[in-house]
Amino acid sequence: MKFPGVPENEEERLKSLYLADLLDTRDDERFDRLTRLARKIFQVPVVLISLLDRERQWLLACEGLGIRETPRNISFCGHAILQDGAFIVNDATTDDRFHDNPLVTGEPYIRFYAGYPVHLPSGDVAGTLCLIHTHPRPFNEDDIASLKDLAFIVEDEFQVIGMAMTDSLTGITNRRGFYRTGEKRFRNLNERNAAFSLIFFDLDKFKPINDLWGHAEGDEVLKVFSKLLLQFLKPGDIAGRLGGDEFAVLITHRSDTDAFLHALRQGVEEYNEYSGKPYNINFSSGVLHNDPNKYASLDEMVKKSDEVMYSVKRRRQL
Repeated sequence: MKFPGVPENEEERLKSLYLADLLDTRDDERFDRLTRLARKIFQVPVVLISLLDRERQWLLACEGLGIRETPRNISFCGHAILQDGAFIVNDATTDDRFHDNPLVTGEPYIRFYAGYPVHLPSGDVAGTLCLIHTHPRPFNEDDIASLKDLAFIVEDEFQVIGMAMTDSLTGITNRRGFYRTGEKRFRNLNERNAAFSLIFFDLDKFKPINDLWGHAEGDEVLKVFSKLLLQFLKPGDIAGRLGGDEFAVLITHRSDTDAFLHALRQGVEEYNEYSGKPYNINFSSGVLHNDPNKYASLDEMVKKSDEVMYSVKRRRQL
């Protein structure tokens, strides 16, 4: 058996995948509808929309199979995401890469596989739309074209979801997206009693920039700061623009908090030094570490970190 390789941009790919907040979701009719349609078109028993996490394959939609995840290292889709187009295995029992794969020698007894990569709005590959049969079968150019069309429809749905959850100016998660993704992450981290942090940001002297140099310059400040937030995030962390010049970041490993803030300050200082702008970008932040017994929700934690940030800002102004 040949284990699948890893994309060259794996860390950036994973970051985009986690920000999309599609992992561990199920029973979404928009995707279930597509797998039902593909099953009828291609007359196969199993159709999947898969997402490739670091060590597992999560099945976002699953028609004809009773499981939701498998190890990535034995997945056919792990090979398929490395392709620019369709990945076809006509008979896995005669293929050196798969003949002794547990998914071939055992359930679901894969013989035929056809997968087409699906991409997130960022351009990063998320996983595949794939077809599985328990018998070998051919797959011609017309079949590939139809599979490609359906895969592009999956990408269109990713785009729609992304637009609803993304701030149109800065390109990072908007308030709705931050709370939707963050609340789920908040509950999961608390259930595991994990140590995480929330940072609330406010841009200092942002209004004078708008007043003196125009709203176009103010928009540029928001875009630059957002880009820097994303630059120093690790996979699993979440950044969002909550409104105006207010931002929040959820750091999923508390030990990374100081390093993130240090890198962000350095990035802002470098921008100020070399941008040639007649103003500097500055920010205040309020850091709050989790306490499962104290904060009942992400919203409560955001409000408290907001208070901490303004307390820090007032002390600096004294």
